[in-house]
Amino acid sequence: MIVVLTNRKTVETPYMLIMKYADKASEQSTAEFIEQSVKRAVIKSKTVTKDLTEVNYEVRLIDDNTDFINALSNMDGVQSAVMVSYNGEYMS
Repeated sequence: MIVVLTNRKTVETPYMLIMKYADKASEQSTAEFIEQSVKRAVIKSKTVTKDLTEVNYEVRLIDDNTDFINALSNMDGVQSAVMVSYNGEYMS
């Protein structure tokens, strides 16, 4: 049994989720939505300018389901939501 469990490897493809939004309320609502929609989400960076905030998350999907990105991009205050494959290296 130990041999079976130790040799079993699960592959979870990481993705970068890059979001741009306009206000603090959008940040809170999108963060909650992301946490509920993916297996794991970790903030990698956050950039704040006068009129715009950009947050980069590393996410792991549930069953490779990307439908949440459509709902996310339609949320109030969200200007854009982009998801790209990610190899684990991040350059800011």
